Amino acid sequence: MNKPKYNRLQIKITLIIFIILLILNILVGVYLANNVKKKSLLIVENYVKTLPLLVDRAINNFMTNGDKDAVKELVQRLSKDENILGIHIFGKNDDINCTYSSFATKYNQEYITSIYDHLKDKEKLELIKTKHLTFYSYYRPYKNEGACRKCHSDEGKIIGVLNINVDVNRISKIMSKEAVNVVITLIIFSLILTFLISFLINRLIIHPLKIIEDGMIQVANNNMGVRIKLRTRDEIERLAKFFNFMVSSLKRANQKIDNMHRNMLHVDRLTTIGQLMASISHEIKNPLNSIMINTDLLMMYCEKMGDKNTKRLVEGIISDAERIKMIIDQTLRFSKYTPNHVELINVEKFLNDIEAYVKRILFDREYIVFDIQKNGDWSDCYLKMSRIQLEQVFVNLIKNAIDAVKDVDNPRVVLDVNCDMDHIIFRFIDNGIGMSEEVKRNIFNEFYTTKKDGTGMGLSIVKEIIDANNGEIIVESKEGEGTIFTIKLDRYKEVEDDQ
Repeated sequence: MNKPKYNRLQIKITLIIFIILLILNILVGVYLANNVKKKSLLIVENYVKTLPLLVDRAINNFMTNGDKDAVKELVQRLSKDENILGIHIFGKNDDINCTYSSFATKYNQEYITSIYDHLKDKEKLELIKTKHLTFYSYYRPYKNEGACRKCHSDEGKIIGVLNINVDVNRISKIMSKEAVNVVITLIIFSLILTFLISFLINRLIIHPLKIIEDGMIQVANNNMGVRIKLRTRDEIERLAKFFNFMVSSLKRANQKIDNMHRNMLHVDRLTTIGQLMASISHEIKNPLNSIMINTDLLMMYCEKMGDKNTKRLVEGIISDAERIKMIIDQTLRFSKYTPNHVELINVEKFLNDIEAYVKRILFDREYIVFDIQKNGDWSDCYLKMSRIQLEQVFVNLIKNAIDAVKDVDNPRVVLDVNCDMDHIIFRFIDNGIGMSEEVKRNIFNEFYTTKKDGTGMGLSIVKEIIDANNGEIIVESKEGEGTIFTIKLDRYKEVEDDQ
């Protein structure tokens, strides 16, 4: 399968911008081209209207002071202007006065014919178009009046006509050239602007997106440790932050999936253990029960005969047999957990039973102090759960506390109980050896133990029982300072109805 071909975003945006600028340049060029002729005519018209004023002053000076050279000099100077085709003065017989211009040598017949054809004895500004020429022609007649009467006898009659002709084609060519220069300048500017915008697009958009793309490739290659750092202070930086958040979420999700996979494998392993234990428990328990019965009979015989040495050995056999039975029961219970019978438990009476139990197991370790402290309202302090399970929790935690303090000075175990409106809180406090951070992290994991003869299932069963009863268990501990296990269970309030 062929991979799709991708075009670079930078090239696409650059081409779009360049095409837009090019279209604008074309529109400007068309506008200038359409207005060159109109603007040329307007400029020439205004220019033509200013020239007669200069000529009038020179003629008035000539009429007043007789300075004929001033008129000639002005006409010749103005005629040198490349935009002016000619400045002529017609006599009263409509003859051009050649004294004021090189008329015979400078102008062609087409031009001469045109100005003669449009000669009138009245002031006018007229656009004249011939085969090769386009020019504005201005005619202004002079009457014999005022100072003119000094030299002319026909009073009131026209004695001459001033004619000024300005080339429209030349000015149009100049403006067209300027318009072309403007368009070329705009195109060059557009190219420079396009390259500048392309650079900025690459710097501000394409480069950050490439960084994000590389990050995505790494995530696709299962690198969940990738992080993108952008400081653009815009939407791309926000995109990078959401990308990092997404990767973190994926990492957590993968970890959860891995944990679920491990738990499934573990559950499968426990199921196998449960099936195995169920199949062999009968074969183990039957001879074990026989051993325990026989050792009980042997213990009775030793007591009757007063054989203390044999009695001590038999006690060791009974202790080991009970430990074997306990390991089998815990393994079966952990591998196949089923809720026991739920009943109403009077917490105060239950604590009295626990206190009696602790005194029995501490009869040969009187140096360990055990104390129960009660706080709160004990008028109706009840729990509703399996009593067997609750006893299992207390026995596990109290035995662990006793094991933790047996080698410290002034060993002490305290069970602090607080019965408030909604919960009953049990705190198992000891001043034993404490736990490290690693032990605290793993203390509730199945098969994890720090004891030489431990099974690693006691605390995991405790947590399973507390969780099953919507409770909470927390451990606080520091090495060398002791440990506190806190259990919070819901207080049962509908005692009267149940009773």
